[in-house]
Amino acid sequence: MSDLTVLNQDLPDFLQDAPVSELTKSIVGTRTGGVKRIVHKNGTFRKLVGGEEMGKSKGPLNVIIVDASPAVGRVFYAKQWTPDSEPTAPDCFTNDGQRPDSKSVNPQASRCDECPNNIKGSGQGNSKACRYSRKLAVVLVDDFGTSLEGEVYQINLASKSLFGDSVGENSSPFESYAKYVANNGKSIDWVITQITSNDENDNQSVLFTPVGHINKAQYAVTSKLTGSDETKKLVLMTAYQADTAGKKALAAPAKADEEVPAPKKRESKKAAPAEVTPKKGLDDVLAAWGDED
Repeated sequence: MSDLTVLNQDLPDFLQDAPVSELTKSIVGTRTGGVKRIVHKNGTFRKLVGGEEMGKSKGPLNVIIVDASPAVGRVFYAKQWTPDSEPTAPDCFTNDGQRPDSKSVNPQASRCDECPNNIKGSGQGNSKACRYSRKLAVVLVDDFGTSLEGEVYQINLASKSLFGDSVGENSSPFESYAKYVANNGKSIDWVITQITSNDENDNQSVLFTPVGHINKAQYAVTSKLTGSDETKKLVLMTAYQADTAGKKALAAPAKADEEVPAPKKRESKKAAPAEVTPKKGLDDVLAAWGDED
């Protein structure tokens, strides 16, 4: 089954708000606990709870972003990752992108801009050994009206999901998307965001598109989550960010081909200029999505 919330849609009314039974807990132990994540890999979104896969979907996913790391962070592993690698703490990491976190077990420099691992060629090929990373905390729109309403999931974004060019008219990597929403005078947590696989990158990264405004019922839930202690735990990197069940999908540092520099302004080409359609304002985009219903 592909729907991430299919188990909740068929519950009778009297079970919608019932907690997980003691029988179920005794069978699966603590596997129902742990960090809830949505991991994108090869064009598929996987829902992981405590590191175990609980559902998957080809997407797209409609979410409401309720928190994000305060800045683009970085993470460095001295040991090269292999498919059989056990999850380990990063040697060095930063939440602010400026200096190693005080809890880094092996800081590589006093400042990130002076670090030898923040230079092209320090990683495989022409990549940097230290990788970009930013975490989001989201709720799934499909969860509203089910027993999972208000459940918060972590999404970790690597460089190609953070930086790069827009694809199509309104789909962008996250950094451009967040600026687009803000430049239109909107709040990112008041917008329903659609996350899709990036076909231009062989589905190895994701794109973000605004598809609607949240409604009053959704706001009543998300406004309590935004900035809460629960969401802060999901978006701040810690010295041991991978749990034991997430070996391959979660503990691995990004591969070399995932490293891209922050976008630079392109030089203008000498070819005759083509007619350019200006990017629509956010209100026009959201209105267009509404007209399709």
